[in-house]
Amino acid sequence: MQRLVLVTALFVMVFAVRADALETDQYYAWGRPLADSTDAVNARFNLELERAIASFPDRRPPESCRKIAVAYRSRMRFVLLHDIQVWAWNSEWVARIPNGGDEQKKYRRTNLYSNHPLIDTGTWMPFTPTIEVAGVRMGTDKLAHLVSSGWTYYSEYQRGLKKGETPEDAERRAVNRGIVEESLILGKMMSGVLAIPDIEASYAGMHFYIDLCDSEDPILRLEKDGWIISRSIDLRDYVTPRWDESYQPPIYSKGRWRKVRPVLETYCDRLANPQVVAMRRIYRERDKESLVDELVAERVALGKLDDPAQFGLEAVCAERDPSREALPGPADLVEVISSTEGRTNVMEDVVAEERDRRRFALGLVGFHVTSPQVVSASIAVMPTSQPKSYDCTTPCDFRGPFVELEPGLGGGKLSVGWARVTGTTNRSGSFLNAGYIGGAYKVTVLRTWGDLGWVEKGRTYAGVELGVPVAHANLGVGLLYRVDGGEGGRWLVTGGAGWGF
Repeated sequence: MQRLVLVTALFVMVFAVRADALETDQYYAWGRPLADSTDAVNARFNLELERAIASFPDRRPPESCRKIAVAYRSRMRFVLLHDIQVWAWNSEWVARIPNGGDEQKKYRRTNLYSNHPLIDTGTWMPFTPTIEVAGVRMGTDKLAHLVSSGWTYYSEYQRGLKKGETPEDAERRAVNRGIVEESLILGKMMSGVLAIPDIEASYAGMHFYIDLCDSEDPILRLEKDGWIISRSIDLRDYVTPRWDESYQPPIYSKGRWRKVRPVLETYCDRLANPQVVAMRRIYRERDKESLVDELVAERVALGKLDDPAQFGLEAVCAERDPSREALPGPADLVEVISSTEGRTNVMEDVVAEERDRRRFALGLVGFHVTSPQVVSASIAVMPTSQPKSYDCTTPCDFRGPFVELEPGLGGGKLSVGWARVTGTTNRSGSFLNAGYIGGAYKVTVLRTWGDLGWVEKGRTYAGVELGVPVAHANLGVGLLYRVDGGEGGRWLVTGGAGWGF
């Protein structure tokens, strides 16, 4: 039994690593109108920077700009599904395709990665919707790469400078590290997808953090009264057409490409769509040489990477691409409609949305293969809240205290604790439907019953446990102390894995 628990737990841990990559499909939104959300996203980025500065005591502002940057980054990220991404997935001020739980279900059935085997844990995570920022369509995951992986690139860049490298060589160091990571555990090796747009967004994130503190005209300045924002963050300074995975295709493993190509071919007729033609022409006019593209090309020339061009739509379609035809004048104009059209203070709108909340009790259920209970089922209740405008049939971030009851064959548990889990609910919002990532910290009392051989029945234990929901599954471990009398060992290690919370 203990061996079964260990094997199950190892499966969940491997599965959690594979779930690190969140895929997106910009082809899905081709030909469909999508308002530009630049103003709303800029407002959120600037709002969180103001909050990061305010998080330090007024009388003792930090001397280091980096401390502000670290606080800022922590406000924008979590694990896998980062705060900024979850916000963009739900805010009424951000337009997206698909939008809402019903559209998300259709998206899962028909998007570029919909053709996959059942045991493909990376696809058990949600697929990210497409938004438009600075005139470029991208997955919401690119915002996460900007603030999270961008910091990793920035740290590698700083490490290169400390070793005496030139800024240019330090940049190459950072991007080369990113390419290696995307080729291994963060991308191709685990999910079969090496997303070059992810590297582009992370590289832009490196420059974003340089601009915060290290540029000649930094965004953050230390004045006599503390840190100030000298100029507003504007994502137009960082976003490029290469963030769009329908313009800069990923590199696929052979197995993934066999699944993706048939779906990709169904998009061929959209190449002639007027909106698509105009968009791709504008992309080509705006596109500039990229260090990421240069370093990827070097690896392609050495045979270390496949040529990403072979995975683009043009390479698999027999139809010509009208967007490549020469025009006598500039590219066609695409009408840009802002998602905050007519709003005079978008930051106030973002704050108001966040504060207008509904409070409710969220039910969380789970099923476990566990020691010493053998098998068990759990039900927990968490008082929590969400902005009223959020449709949590797409991922929301739930936080709060909870009470949990977990009866099983070998015993029963009663736990109280605090949890944070990013997931989706059922239509009524009363139960967590899927937990994608999170953590649950518990104080637990266990009473054993039955005679299962390795734990004596009729014993009472108390202690602490940690639960980790990840991509619909869960992993748990704990250390309990026997609080009743009697002979024998006092300590008990609990552990298991299963489904749900």
